[in-house]
Amino acid sequence: MGFSCRKNTRSTSLNYLRGKIKGIFKIYIESFNEVIDLKSDTKTYSSKDVAKRLSIEPVTVRKYSQLLEEQGYSVYKDEKGWRYYTESDIRFLEYLCNMKSTGKSLEESVKHVASLYHSNLSILQPDISLHSEEVLLEFIKSQNDFNQKILKRLETQEKRQAERDEILLRALRESQEVKKQIAATQQKKWWKFWK
Repeated sequence: MGFSCRKNTRSTSLNYLRGKIKGIFKIYIESFNEVIDLKSDTKTYSSKDVAKRLSIEPVTVRKYSQLLEEQGYSVYKDEKGWRYYTESDIRFLEYLCNMKSTGKSLEESVKHVASLYHSNLSILQPDISLHSEEVLLEFIKSQNDFNQKILKRLETQEKRQAERDEILLRALRESQEVKKQIAATQQKKWWKFWK
């Protein structure tokens, strides 16, 4: 019986230590979250706010978030487990809704958005407003110039590859001819085998 008392004392002290460690860990996590919130200073939105913004139901926002989280996407959750969304999260959800509305399956859309997230790619808003005609025309002109430069580079690269291929083929043909000539000189006639 003395042994069981010691065992109970040990288990009680272990439970006490576990409780203390959990308490310290919880305080540490809460202070860490506060530091992150203070540093990032980003506005977050609830599921309800996001649903209003995207014109969908809050349950749909939560469902999409859960599917994304299953694929490794990370949405901020508070200590109660409630999700809060940043502007970036909202853009990803909006992109997911757009993909779904174009006929993609929900599963395919979720996997695509999650892969963008894992690749650290973002779905950015345009940097400039294209509402005025002058800005739009200038933007189109700069895009056309850029496209022309890329086309010239591609054509130059294709010419280089064609020249390289031609040089390689010529070298192969020459080496085959040399091998044939060497083989022809080394071949003995049938009557010279006994000499």
